Amino acid sequence: MSKCRINFLVILLWVLGLFSSVPNIGHAQETSPSGSKSETIVDIGVQPLWFPSGIITEVMRHDAILEAQLQQLGKKIRFHPFFKGADVNTQIHQGNLDGGIGGDMPAITACVADRVHIVSLADYYFTAIVAPKPILPSELRGQRIGYALGSNAHYALLNALRANNLTESDVTLVPMAVNAMPQALEQGTIDAFSAWEPTPTMAAHLYGHHIIHKFLSSGYLYFSHPFAERYPEIIDLMIAAEFRALNWLISSDKNFIQALFWSNATIRPFQGYDFALPIKESLRLGHSSIRYLQAMPVIPEDDLLESEHVGQAVHFLKHIGKLPSDLPWKRVAACFHREKGTKILAAPTQYRLDTFDYAGIPP
Repeated sequence: MSKCRINFLVILLWVLGLFSSVPNIGHAQETSPSGSKSETIVDIGVQPLWFPSGIITEVMRHDAILEAQLQQLGKKIRFHPFFKGADVNTQIHQGNLDGGIGGDMPAITACVADRVHIVSLADYYFTAIVAPKPILPSELRGQRIGYALGSNAHYALLNALRANNLTESDVTLVPMAVNAMPQALEQGTIDAFSAWEPTPTMAAHLYGHHIIHKFLSSGYLYFSHPFAERYPEIIDLMIAAEFRALNWLISSDKNFIQALFWSNATIRPFQGYDFALPIKESLRLGHSSIRYLQAMPVIPEDDLLESEHVGQAVHFLKHIGKLPSDLPWKRVAACFHREKGTKILAAPTQYRLDTFDYAGIPP
């Protein structure tokens, strides 16, 4: 089948309603490796319900270049879907995953708990607080707020509360899965929620909810300390596959539509229903989030200053008791290996950052 016919088929499936407009909440299932950990499998925890990292990892899943390179090393890669980074961290800590994707708060907590190697940016976009009507964040006092425990949106929510002279005791925090939040807000079981994209945009599209606060958050690709020490060459290939995916996604709307098609194939069995954002909104959000990240996929050097983004997050988490108050900054900074991404970005030909082969692997 020609590429033109494939692209036409993808668009036709969208038109015919492959992606439902209103979801019915089902029972999503997280999948962790079962049985004893195989030495030939690289197990990675991902978050399909997170833009743009969920789209990026779907492209990586279909990367024939990465597959062939890993085969030469006697390895295969397997992606496992999770709702949030804190759950990925649990599996890394238990030795069931070799690495994963998580936001700034999960990455920092995994660093402190397990000395993970944080090697590249996987997200650099906004989390948001959403309410049924336009209100000020200071008006959240006494409200029930849905959140995903231990996530970047959890951190963003706590930060927003503090900025508005509120504490956790001034609100009722309601832990829940991110995909359940828009409907819970519409049904009145919560009064607001804090989440990462695309959930805030979906809530606005489906129910007319309002984004009342945004907070710029980071997400990262990271690996367990033992895996990183033993297989640095595999980490190089994974970073290259991420950067290659970004280049492929940014080069064409058709590529992004194909990635969304792949993504829905993962989301549907994971949460029990299709992705609920129309293609026009998906493309708008995708262009914004991917371009933001593609411009700087390497961890910014300034972010690793104690006075900047990561340091500010650590200071805040210590202040509210989520991290030990005597945790030294150097302990956290040592987990960030931005030199890995810098090396890959400096050798685009060697790492085939602009060579694409996503054919031959079925969606």
